Amino acid sequence: MGKRSIFFVPSRGTRVKTLRVPLWFVIILVVMAAAGIAGYFVPLDRLIMTDQEQAQVQSLTEQNERLHSNIGATLRMLSGLKERTERISTRKEQYKDVIGLPYEPAPAKPQSKQAAPALSSSAILRHIDVSEQLIGKFAGALGDGKRTVFDTVPVARPVSPWKSIVSKQFGMGLDPFTGHQKMHYGTDFAAQIGEPVVATANGIVTMVENDAVWGRRLVITHGRGFRTVYAHLGTVKVAQGRLVKRGEEIGTVGVSGLTTGPHLHYELWLKDKQLNPEDYLFPEWIVMSLD
Repeated sequence: MGKRSIFFVPSRGTRVKTLRVPLWFVIILVVMAAAGIAGYFVPLDRLIMTDQEQAQVQSLTEQNERLHSNIGATLRMLSGLKERTERISTRKEQYKDVIGLPYEPAPAKPQSKQAAPALSSSAILRHIDVSEQLIGKFAGALGDGKRTVFDTVPVARPVSPWKSIVSKQFGMGLDPFTGHQKMHYGTDFAAQIGEPVVATANGIVTMVENDAVWGRRLVITHGRGFRTVYAHLGTVKVAQGRLVKRGEEIGTVGVSGLTTGPHLHYELWLKDKQLNPEDYLFPEWIVMSLD
């Protein structure tokens, strides 16, 4: 194989220098230069991968792109779910205010070390859809005059406001029999003996008794955790197990039991907690409009 000559021509007028190199050396230099350029534009691992490996890389690349797309869709769905749950919570509180229910945040439960079961997105959507339907039905019932939760919430006065006065309120007060401060878990309505006493909400009479202290007393269970107690009655006009409606006469004002005068002792319970009945009483004209 022949040789090739490389001439070095200086910038000034000096003698030209000649370098003679073998042809094979020139070919090696050209090949190395071409490999370097190819390696710059095409990764070396792509050149040495098999077709199967290249197919796997392509598949993984496509899966990665799909995952990124799914993550974006999931984030958008979660944002939508958050907005819907906030709307539901707001509407629930609005209707709770309308019917006079006090807001009591649920006590925080200790977190379990065991991981909670994962819920699918479809299960979460179904739950939110059902919640929205329930709230919608409740709102519709308020607007079209159908029977609503008002029927089982004790919002009516047990004795006519034109025939009675509140003689003792819920809270601490002086006990007329002991002369000491004592908690009074109810509201007393003073009225004439024989004045009608009515149910303050729909329910069922779950207890009728004649107690030495409370006199003739009955209890009505209204559902949703509400119960009302009527004590010191003169007469009882319903039997245990009787279904009653709001405004239905259940007895009369009397002086039975330990009492200083004719009045009705009225209590309101929500599950195991005694509440101030006056916090739930609606004006008479509103109660009449609900019937």
